[in-house]
Amino acid sequence: MEEEMRRELERRRREEEEREREREERERERERDFNDSRLNISGEEAWRRRAAMSGGVPRSPSPPPGKAEGFTIGKSETSGLGVGAGGGQMTAAQRMMAKMGWKEGQGLGKQEQGITTPLMAKKTDRRAGVIVNASETSKPDKKVKSVSFNGPPTRVLLLRNMVGPGEVDDELEDEVGSECAKYGTVTRVLIFEITEPNFPADEAVRIFIQFERSEETTKALIDLDGRFFGGRIVKASFYDEERFSKNELAPMPGEIPGFS
Repeated sequence: MEEEMRRELERRRREEEEREREREERERERERDFNDSRLNISGEEAWRRRAAMSGGVPRSPSPPPGKAEGFTIGKSETSGLGVGAGGGQMTAAQRMMAKMGWKEGQGLGKQEQGITTPLMAKKTDRRAGVIVNASETSKPDKKVKSVSFNGPPTRVLLLRNMVGPGEVDDELEDEVGSECAKYGTVTRVLIFEITEPNFPADEAVRIFIQFERSEETTKALIDLDGRFFGGRIVKASFYDEERFSKNELAPMPGEIPGFS
């Protein structure tokens, strides 16, 4: 079994080296492309700047896991067995990986992109077994995002609490349209700000996005509802198409508690 594990490790090492060479080539191509277009600012960059300005904090290259600045998604990490497992001693698999340059918490390969935990034999019955990553034996359950629909899907999406009162400018409409275009064809964007005194700040700015199909609106709602943007939690919901076509953009009587 140990010989089989050694062969499997060697095979994975060769695969990682090949992928590393391919990645280095792609990096060189990206650098060439960047040099050709470094004077242009993408819509995504403008969107991130908008989130940073809205929250009043400097922009960071990437958010910590579990949080999202703008509309990026953080990745989850799973830690495996390291030095110290089993009373402070390294296992046989850990010792073999250490000979290849592995250190606790790091992946194999020049850029540490390979496996981060040693392989281990997992018995399936009395005479057979399989080889798995050590971390696979204790993977946490993935959390599934829950979204509540306020009614049947329409082609119009309403976003609230993306920005606060007084934060609407001439560029916001184009930035919202550019960002939402990744969900489908955006046909219209309208921004409606309520200036009534003492009106709730998280309801004062209402951003309407009309898509070509209701399926696109549904995709955007699932992705945007509950997201963090500039320190705010975005609220997304479907909006009545007939009211939107008549430019009836204000809240219905009783929709906002305490305001009619």
